[in-house]
Amino acid sequence: MSNDQTGANAEALEPNEGKKADQKVMISSYTILIVITLIVGVATIALSNIVPGVTAASMSDILTSPISGFLDGIEVSLFLLLLGGCLGIVNKLGALDAGIAALVRALHGHETILIAAIMAVFAIMGSSYGFCEETIPFYALLSATLFAAGFDTMVAAAAVLLGAGVGCLGSTVNPFAVGVAIDSLSSVGIEANQAIVIGLGLILTVVSYAISLFFILRYANRVRRDKGSTILSLQEQKAAEEAYGKDADTSATETLEFTPKRKVALALFGLSFVVMICGFIPWEDFGVTIFTAGGVYDEAAEAWSVMPWSGLLTGNPLGEWYFNDASVWFFIMAIIIGVLGGLRENEIVDGFLDGAGDMIGVALMVGLSRAISILMGETGLDVVILDNASAALAGTSALVFGPLCYLVYLGLSVVITSTSALATISMPILGPLAANLGFPPEVIIAIFCAANGLANLFSPTAVFLPGLLLARVQYPTWLKWAVIPIVVIAIASVVITTGALLVL
Repeated sequence: MSNDQTGANAEALEPNEGKKADQKVMISSYTILIVITLIVGVATIALSNIVPGVTAASMSDILTSPISGFLDGIEVSLFLLLLGGCLGIVNKLGALDAGIAALVRALHGHETILIAAIMAVFAIMGSSYGFCEETIPFYALLSATLFAAGFDTMVAAAAVLLGAGVGCLGSTVNPFAVGVAIDSLSSVGIEANQAIVIGLGLILTVVSYAISLFFILRYANRVRRDKGSTILSLQEQKAAEEAYGKDADTSATETLEFTPKRKVALALFGLSFVVMICGFIPWEDFGVTIFTAGGVYDEAAEAWSVMPWSGLLTGNPLGEWYFNDASVWFFIMAIIIGVLGGLRENEIVDGFLDGAGDMIGVALMVGLSRAISILMGETGLDVVILDNASAALAGTSALVFGPLCYLVYLGLSVVITSTSALATISMPILGPLAANLGFPPEVIIAIFCAANGLANLFSPTAVFLPGLLLARVQYPTWLKWAVIPIVVIAIASVVITTGALLVL
């Protein structure tokens, strides 16, 4: 935690200067990612001379990797800017502040129920379809709600990140993890039982959820009783207060009446998120065809010759959305909310630009977080790590294979940030290795999901850093708070998966 420093001692200060104490400023998440990128680049140069398959990164490779990362994640970055614009219009109307005040009053001290419920919803969505990047907007919304209720923004960040994280960790039918892993194993002649995968995923999700909820509620209740027990630095507390706080004497949220116009605006904003979530869920994988009704799909052209009713606005029906579709949707809703809220044209534009401006730093973080994995992929470092890891696992027993395989996937997940890419690359290698040792493929999938999901809770290459910025929580502070829950979840995951190797 940062502290106000007075220099070497009081005598060192000039009399009557009235200088304020210098404040120790915590290193930012941006700098951490840049330093890690430089370290990886230098490491490839050193390893290229002694490790076959590793190509030395050039100076241009290192310097352009953040730009390549930004281009790789441009859809996510643009979505964040447009979402920020929509949120800016809602804030222009005062709808969010008034709504939060009404919610806090309605809960009457039962905000912990809200935390548990939101985490459960995120866990279900994470387990079913990999709900992770889509949680970024919720960091700001939950931070505003819980801060007004007397908690700090670490509680909000932890609820969102651990909620979705434990769901991804215990993936059941997640097409980007389980689906790709099963398909990759099938490509090398190994068939996995989906029912066993779902059962293991449910056990991992429930256990990890219980662990996460225990640590979050313990911390949340302590902070609510004593503000001084917050883990946030003075710098972070000030940023959170400026973003979500209130004045010493009067609260902005308490002075705003929750008028019918504000209720409509907030309802439409909430509807925007509901539609976005529906858009990302692969409904046809679950046999739901209502959103593609009326459409005709041309298999040869791999496109809709007749667009379904739900795809008329974005060009893709609900269930086939990605961030471009969500960007279009929030841009449309921003205009609708502004018009129905009674804002003039210039007020809509100003509100939109103000909101988008608040998201610029978050959007840039997306590119920096992807630069590391891009640099590793370009130099072949990721494949070399995987090949050496599989060789180390050969000939081990279940009690050794389980924990070591977990650690291998944990390390690979930091290197290869795409879940589907990691499954595609690793399963054809580790799957046959496990089969030769007599281990069930379903457990290998569970180990992959559990380790990959855990990496999403701490890795600087994961997608949560923009969310932490929205909650005004720096990456080092998050690690300081989350290290114990993460270690406990990791131990529980290893015990569950290794036990499954012994039993199945």
